[in-house]
Order: sequence, then C-alpha cells, then structure tokens
Amino acid sequence: MRPVFNSAQARRADEIMQLEYGYLGVLLMETAGRRAAYLLRRLYPEAKRFVIVAGSGNNGGDGLVIARYLRRFDKELFILLTHPPEKLSALARIQYDILTRLGLACHVLSPDQLRKLQAFCATEPKPILIDALIGIGLQQALRPMQASLLEFLRSLNLPTVAIDLPSGLSADTGALLNQPLRCEHTITFQTAKICHLLTPAALYCGQLHVIDIGIYPEVIERIGTRCFWVPRKAVSRFLPQRPPEAHKGTFGHVLVIGGSRGKGGAAALATLAALRVGAGLATALIPGSAAPSFHRKTLSGMSLTYGDASVAYLNEAAALWGAQHLPGKTAVVLGPGLGNVPETQAFLRELLPRLSVPCVVDADALNGLAQQPALLAHLPPDSILTPHPGEAARLLGTTPDQIQAKRLESALRLAQKTDRLILLKGAYPLVATPKGEVYLFRIVEPGLATAGTGDVLAGIIGGFLAQGVTPLRAVLLGVHLHALAARLMQRHMAPAALTAALLLRGLGRALQLLDQAK
Repeated sequence: MRPVFNSAQARRADEIMQLEYGYLGVLLMETAGRRAAYLLRRLYPEAKRFVIVAGSGNNGGDGLVIARYLRRFDKELFILLTHPPEKLSALARIQYDILTRLGLACHVLSPDQLRKLQAFCATEPKPILIDALIGIGLQQALRPMQASLLEFLRSLNLPTVAIDLPSGLSADTGALLNQPLRCEHTITFQTAKICHLLTPAALYCGQLHVIDIGIYPEVIERIGTRCFWVPRKAVSRFLPQRPPEAHKGTFGHVLVIGGSRGKGGAAALATLAALRVGAGLATALIPGSAAPSFHRKTLSGMSLTYGDASVAYLNEAAALWGAQHLPGKTAVVLGPGLGNVPETQAFLRELLPRLSVPCVVDADALNGLAQQPALLAHLPPDSILTPHPGEAARLLGTTPDQIQAKRLESALRLAQKTDRLILLKGAYPLVATPKGEVYLFRIVEPGLATAGTGDVLAGIIGGFLAQGVTPLRAVLLGVHLHALAARLMQRHMAPAALTAALLLRGLGRALQLLDQAK
C-alpha cells in the first residue's frame, strides 16, 4: 500500500527533513522540479513550447525550477508570475533569481502580459500549460484575481499539467474550492494527496504521477498516515493459493441469499462470480418465484428454493427454514435481488442473529438495515457493507448528493456507526474501517454503471471470503478484480455495451493477470 498524505502531513514531512536531518528545502525543490521536468519531456516528447504559470509560494518555485530545466531542453517558454519578485516566498525567490541570472524573462501578471500570453498561445504549435499556481496549502476559495486568472487560462484551451494538484482543489478532500483546470496529468511529490483519489476533485487530475524527491522512508513512516492508495500490484499477493492436492471443499462454500420475483438473475450473478474467483461451492437461497431465472443463468451454482412459484419474496418462515442450511457455509452474500418489502424485513430480523460467518451485505439488505438499524448489531463482526451512494445515504439519514460531496467523511462515519468494513462504491471507490483507516483506488470504469455489476462484485468478495481471505484483503482484491475484468471486456466494445453477464466472462482473464502481477 502507498501512503496518502493530507496537506499538514506533507508539510510536516518537509519540516522533519529540513529541521532534523539538515536537508535544505531548496534541494527538495530542486529535486522536485528537475524530476518533474524530465517526466514532462517523456510525457510530451514532441512538445516544443510551454507556458509556466507560477504562484508566489513554493508550488510556484517548483514551476520555476521546471522552467529552468525545460529551457535546458531547448523549449520555448512563457513564464507568468502572479506576483512581483519581492512578494515571492523565500525558496521561490531563489529560483527566480537563478532564472534572471540565466537570462530567462519572467512576466509579472498584468493585462498587458496576459495579452502577450494570449498571442504566444495563438502561435502554432500550441504550448503545454504547466499549472504551478497554488499547491497543497489552499483551504478556501481562491481570491478574485486568482479565480479570474484560472478562467483566463481555461479560455486558452491548452493541454494542461498540474504541479502537485490542479489549482482550485483542496488537498485534504475531494471538494472543488473553485472550478479547476481539467488536466491531462498531475505530477505530485513523494506521496499522493487525498484530493488525487476522491471525486469530484480526482476527475480533474488526469493521470497521476508520484515523484520521489528523496524524503527518507523513516520520515514517511513516522508521519503515520491512516490513508492508503491501493495499486493493483499491492493486492495480487492476497490471492489465495490453490495447492495441487486440493478439492472443492478446500476452497469454501458461499451462500448467496437473495432473489425475488423478476430478480432471480441478481442471485445468479453473485453465485457465478463467487465460483469464478475460486470458491469451491456456491449455493443460493432463493424464493420459488426466482428459481426458473436463477437456473437459466447457472449450471454450476446450487440452489435452496423456498416454496413454489407463488412465493415472491423470502420471508420469516424462509429464514427459519434456511437457518438449518447454514452449517458448512464459510461465507454469506446477503442482498442481491432480495427486495425491500415487509416480508424481507421480517426475513432479515429472523435470519441475521443466526449468521456467524463473514458476510457481504449488499443491495436491498442494506436498505433493510437502514429501515431497521437495530439489526446492525446482529451482523457478524467480520462483515462488509457495500453501499452505493444512495444506499449509504439511507443508512446515514442524508442524501446521495451529500454523500458524494463528502465521500471520505461519509464512509468513515458509516464505518464507525456500523462498526463494520465499508466499501463505498462509485467512481474512485474507497474502503473505510471502524478504526479510521481508509483505502483509496484510482479506478473509474463507466461501463460498470449498469444493472447487475454490483451483484458480481458482492459475489467476488464473497468468493474470496469463502476461501479464507480476510475481510479487508477480500474487499481490496474484489475492487481491483472487478475493475480489471471490466477494462478487459471494454477493449472490444464501447463502455455502454458492457453488461453484468459480459463482466463475468472477463473474470477468468482478470484473475490470471492479477496472479501474474505478484
């Protein structure tokens, strides 16, 4: 896992390096700017012209170092300072003085200089814009001058690279303090920042590049962050082993509980997903009305069918009947296609106190818990709740818009309220633990915004739980495998064409690629 810092932690790491290890701040800035410039040359090998917009702080100083190295690469530059030299930070002023001694012109922001910049950008080939206006320290909306400058830069319609983060974002949240520039790349230093991994801010960052500027590992460890970025390779080692002497009982037995009239496919998708990721056995507890559609979808999964075709939903009697089949199951997936009606409310009241194995709680089981919050205490302690923003809003008594506006805070609050692991789904999903740890992903797969893909994800996580993977590792594995399968299937189709059934087909290859990444 890679640590993710907020603004205070990033500043503290710099302070420790300088005050306790005697590492000069100007050397940190030099390393950051130099390595960023070399990266820019790799990202845009054909680019000949660059615009560097540098603010008065250390982020602007990074931009000035970048400008110096780009000039060494024989690039044509337009350097725009937002403040006169005497108002630059001490480190930025050092970089300005170096530039002037080298004969590079820096233009101080004024209407006349903006006209010159506009003329520079009108000449072909179009330059690349480097946003070094404001770094991680922004805590409130930009001042009018800065906001107007961003609006002007947006009007130039240039390919843009942000240094540390697109100006106008808060480093500590996913919020937009102002409308930022939409960047193709963001270059940040030593660790990712929270805004790079949370929406809506992350949507403006483009591809993220984290550059090592020499902060010692012991300093990073000492900061003690509780927020982590989960790259794909980091989770590959969590995959369960499959010894040659194994049999189907070695890999556990998943019980999928759900289905209702017209929604037998949801339980089938979860059951098949559990089998596709290696569970030895998978059985679905479903009402009689869901049996025909369930068995049209799967030949590999077994079913426990309660009642005949007239039984539309699992009910209290189904819970009593199903409880006798719980022994021998190693994981439960609860909710796909369950329905949210009085019968299923009674079913949950009767069943939940009888569960003792790890449980993935999804879909209408979450809605049932929102209506009967006292039932949360009956969930097995190693359960995982997998809400989308609407379900999270019901559990917290708020609105989906409020959940989306504060995804990190919402997930942590829900983890503390339920005392269970929370996977908040959507673009840039995140996992929160009751201990206050957060695991973030740079995953955006618009093809997954279709019916049934959440059932597949629940089944994937349940399949790993059944094989003895710990709940946290199971959910981290599940998120990556789910997204990788979607990406593989979309290589040959538009994202809008992806269906949950097609997603299942991608799981085998995705699992193979994840295993090869160890």
